Amino acid sequence: MFEPVRLGISGLGGFGRFALDALARTPEVRVVAVHDVDGERAVRIGGAAGAAVCSTYAELVTHPEVEVVYLATPPSAHGPQALEALRNGRHVFVEKPLATSPDEADAIARLAAQAGRKVGINYVLRFNPIYRLARRIAASGLLGSLRHMSLENDAADENLPPGHWFWDPAVSGGIWVEHGVHFFDIAAHLAGARGEIQYSQAWRRAPEGPVDRVVAVARFGDVPATFYHAFDKPGRIERTTFRLAHDVGYIDVLGWMPVALEAEAILDEAGLSALTALVSGGILEMGAGRTAPIRAALDLVQGYPGQERRTRGRWADREVSHRVRLTVECPEGKMAVYARTIQAGVADFARGVRDPSYRPEVTLADAAASLGLAVAAAGGAVCAPTGP
Repeated sequence: MFEPVRLGISGLGGFGRFALDALARTPEVRVVAVHDVDGERAVRIGGAAGAAVCSTYAELVTHPEVEVVYLATPPSAHGPQALEALRNGRHVFVEKPLATSPDEADAIARLAAQAGRKVGINYVLRFNPIYRLARRIAASGLLGSLRHMSLENDAADENLPPGHWFWDPAVSGGIWVEHGVHFFDIAAHLAGARGEIQYSQAWRRAPEGPVDRVVAVARFGDVPATFYHAFDKPGRIERTTFRLAHDVGYIDVLGWMPVALEAEAILDEAGLSALTALVSGGILEMGAGRTAPIRAALDLVQGYPGQERRTRGRWADREVSHRVRLTVECPEGKMAVYARTIQAGVADFARGVRDPSYRPEVTLADAAASLGLAVAAAGGAVCAPTGP
């Protein structure tokens, strides 16, 4: 264990407060200073956390105790704030997205290299135990090769009233930049290849209303992928499913911050034993020394005797003994898992700050690549509404 890295947090809105609470339970870091545009809020929240309260952002990035500036501000502020922190010799950890334009991302990368400072991004899905399990299953080869990825993200807009900054692309960057970068990054991570946008389109809520639905087709190496995001649902019916289609099975990751997974596959006896081993023990690793408890059930849907074991796909012969269904869930629930993904991501970055030879799991290049995809997707056609 290394000496805690000293953080200064900018932005104490809803997410900033959630992150601050998670970081208070992260021994690898210590929050020493805070800043928010609402001075009273900064005093109230920072004082309760035992942190110094900075009246300006300039004061935060020059505070003698601050080593890393954590940006939990709206996306349009990320680029300018990251650059100012780097100019003052601070490392930077940014909520997604890294910036709202590739030019800003390039400027951040250049200045970070010149200053010898680290820049990280809070891609929580990389540290989510369900996604990490999906990647382990894919990497094991038990289901064959990954052939297609499909995201359907039907999100709630109950907490996004008409005047919220989320709807203003000048502040948020739009759905792809503010939200879609998460899924472009995890898709590249799962496929093991950088992405390229093939097609994208968007729909407005009303003739002059905000874009609230978007779709894109991309490729990651030789793996095609489709992405659909909609911010138009009541919270109690929102749903996110990321399907990974392999040669002999499917993995469905459930939830935007997933706490469950369902998979179905045809396997031989050795494959069945290997899949069982991946979910035995009652825990999943999250990175940075964190784990999450799970409940897992592997059901035998059908057995294949004798000649029925022979099957064929992509002109390749296989022998399988069982059709199986796997279900995995994290009983702690979404917000507990969410908090620990933040802790794991920040702890992993802090290790890189203390040990320059360590390469954090999420790199500045990863953040820039997913932002580039998001900006490319945002360039697609925008359609007028066809109904109420």
